[in-house]
Amino acid sequence: MYTLIQITACSIPYPTASIPRGTSQKFLSSNFGAENRLGNHLFEVFSIFSIAQKLQRTPIFFIKDGYHEKMLKDVISIVPNLMEQFLVVNGSVPDFIQNTTFHTKCCKFENPNVLENINDEYLYLTGTHYQSWKYFPDRRDEFLGYLKPLRKRLYTLPQSNNFTYVKCVHIRRGDFPAFKIPVADRIFILNALKFIESKEKVSRQMTATVFFGDDFEFMHGLRADVPYSFVSQNEPVDDIFYAKNNCDLVLITAPRSTFGWWLGYFSKGNKTYHMDILYTDDYGIRTGHTTPSDYFLPHWTPLKYAGVDNFTVVESIKSDFY
Repeated sequence: MYTLIQITACSIPYPTASIPRGTSQKFLSSNFGAENRLGNHLFEVFSIFSIAQKLQRTPIFFIKDGYHEKMLKDVISIVPNLMEQFLVVNGSVPDFIQNTTFHTKCCKFENPNVLENINDEYLYLTGTHYQSWKYFPDRRDEFLGYLKPLRKRLYTLPQSNNFTYVKCVHIRRGDFPAFKIPVADRIFILNALKFIESKEKVSRQMTATVFFGDDFEFMHGLRADVPYSFVSQNEPVDDIFYAKNNCDLVLITAPRSTFGWWLGYFSKGNKTYHMDILYTDDYGIRTGHTTPSDYFLPHWTPLKYAGVDNFTVVESIKSDFY
């Protein structure tokens, strides 16, 4: 909902797909936000896959244009076995398939049960993003199995073991400030790490901190105040694999970052802290497009400043929104 879509060659529709009609099967697809990035893609394919299973339908991925072609390539690079569960079709959605309105807000769960009585052979949903864990509850272990094995050993980053505890911090800046999407500042990040250190009381001999993100100058600047810290220079796919095998704990500093969300979801320790979106001037909260309890997992810990003029970071008391 925050993406600025440009008219490029990638957005030119491909010819209409040729698909059979009158089969004994039922299918499900959706209006994927293919121009977005990997974190958004993972929400969409895991959600549609799960909804399709619930409705006993086969999920379809239409390669509608160049954006969808790239999206498919990106998703296959990380969860190839998941995409094997989809029927992948070259071409745009045929006109005889009617749209079904569903999931109209990016980050608010809508119960798929409302779709159960629709008997159309092809069900095409108008929603995008599907940013809610409630579409795939209690499936983390299964989804971990879909992740492609690590392509290479990342020798430049610390390894989690009996000796070393690894804290992973995701930084997302880029275009977020321009679109007024909340991001944590330097003070919040450093004080959040202090809070986490006091709360976790790690017993291992060594603690390492790894920064992931898109602002290398900012991340390298943080290293001066964080002992034994590193900055990942790897591709996003490799960062996910690294998190699965090494991140004992994840701190998400931009609560809107879907990639940060997946780092936390797939992390080795399955323990995640995040900036509390309720204490930011977030568009989705103001307009009702986001319900935090639909987006953030129940066992994740929200953090906020202690007060307007108190920059100590503390754990938020979860409200009804959580």
